[in-house]
Amino acid sequence: MPGPEPEPSGGPNLNRLARGGALNLVGAAVAGVQGLALVFLVAHLYSQRIAGTFFAATSLFIILQAVSGLGTDAGLLRWLPRHLALGDRAAALRTVPVALVPVAATAAVAGLVLAATSSWTAGHIGADDPGQAVGMVRVLALFLPLAGAHDALLAATRGYGSMRPTVLVDKILRQTLQVAGVIAAAVLSDDATWLAFAWAAPYLPCIVVAALWYLKISRRGRAPSAAAGPVAPGGSGSSWEGAPPHSPAQTGWGPLASDFWRFTGPRAFAQICQTAFQRADIVLVAALSSPREAAIYTAATRFIVISQLVTQAVQNVMQPAVSKLMALSDRTGAQRIFAVCASWNLVLAWPVHLSIAVGAPVYVASFGDGYRGTGETVTVILAMAMLVATATGARDVMLLMAGRSGLSLVNQSAALTVNLVLNVLLIPPFGIAGAAAARAAGLLVRTLLALVQVRRILGMSPASAGLFWAGGSAVVSFAAVPLAVRLVAGSSPAALAAGLVPGAVLYVVLLWAGRERLSLTAFASLLPGRRGRRPASGPAGVTVPPVPDTTPATN
Repeated sequence: MPGPEPEPSGGPNLNRLARGGALNLVGAAVAGVQGLALVFLVAHLYSQRIAGTFFAATSLFIILQAVSGLGTDAGLLRWLPRHLALGDRAAALRTVPVALVPVAATAAVAGLVLAATSSWTAGHIGADDPGQAVGMVRVLALFLPLAGAHDALLAATRGYGSMRPTVLVDKILRQTLQVAGVIAAAVLSDDATWLAFAWAAPYLPCIVVAALWYLKISRRGRAPSAAAGPVAPGGSGSSWEGAPPHSPAQTGWGPLASDFWRFTGPRAFAQICQTAFQRADIVLVAALSSPREAAIYTAATRFIVISQLVTQAVQNVMQPAVSKLMALSDRTGAQRIFAVCASWNLVLAWPVHLSIAVGAPVYVASFGDGYRGTGETVTVILAMAMLVATATGARDVMLLMAGRSGLSLVNQSAALTVNLVLNVLLIPPFGIAGAAAARAAGLLVRTLLALVQVRRILGMSPASAGLFWAGGSAVVSFAAVPLAVRLVAGSSPAALAAGLVPGAVLYVVLLWAGRERLSLTAFASLLPGRRGRRPASGPAGVTVPPVPDTTPATN
């Protein structure tokens, strides 16, 4: 019997990409709702003083978690698919401890340092009540090593092609336990230390599940599909930087670790810069203004997390696919995935940012009367900046998967520098509005730098007919229609709903009309009885035949 028909060069399987993306979007939706619920609950169950200290402390925890991660998420997502695509399963298995051991050690050291400096740290982020802040910091320090190892193990499962562990363990289980824990902590005790414990404790059961799931995937994973064909290491004429220099038979611990950390080293610093960019402003607002202002700023900017989860959901399925195509020197296929995923990301993210910008008074007021006023200005500034960022695709992913981790570091460092300098200059005179302007400026710097680099170095662009169709559809549906209703009926919750509901219906109609441009036909494989039957259309009208899914069926 003849084997399955291989994918043509430049023909990524968009059906498989759509299936993985759909699963990630479910996780992103659940995580986004629960993330907002957690902020909403903390804002309503605790005073703004305690809420602001908690948000600053957990932001510091997340920054240290990124420091401890050493950039291994990107390293694992680049090297595991490449080793598997080249048939070197032994190298794939060895790559995980090469990443995990340094992460665990670094996280343990970071936890000890945080515990030892808890009094000093608490005095800066919780000046209104340093006693409560010390307890929070010490509890978070205890769980920092677990969080670092947890993230590395889940990145390894994604490197093996399985998205389910990340979705079910991190997006759903951990955040569900955190929300439940926050409610229980508020009911059982007035001590804010228990609030920090309720937020951090879910990392313990989650790391156990993640470890067991990784062991199952790595042992049961099948060999790469023969459709990929033999590939010479480093591919003759390959235009991609960082192709594996060792043949499967020659890859030992030393060369493997050297290759991994040569790529991942710059990414470690870039990851720190990226996370600090996302969280440092909360810590600075607490230190330079007050914990109360930090609480308002956190609530006003929380919507960004929803967009980040959507983007991450698309990138989680995009990264292994791009890594494999680059290992096989398939520039056409990598460009196609870049463009398709950029349009999918815009389809999902722009409705969030446009709706939040139009309905800023309703959104901010949902956290309580004390969150009104300046919080609306913060929300509008950052919603506009996020429109630019989410319209330009996963630029950083393309640089990383092409081996350009050094450029990624330059971009993240530049953005963080702009953000920190402007925060220090603008927060004292303008408060949280200045912090929002600082983050928006840093975000635009990072976006434009990466966009120019991807275009000039890789010759790739996120632009496509689908991207422009999606952008126009979103503006009409979630800006023009709701704004027209707001001008007539005001900015009440009922008026916002009266604008968003017909806008959403119109959006669905417009997406259906442009489904071929957006490659949404790839999602037909999700329908019962359609998996593997109907070919997915590429964005340029190229038909992509389905291929066997090599991801284990029982991950």
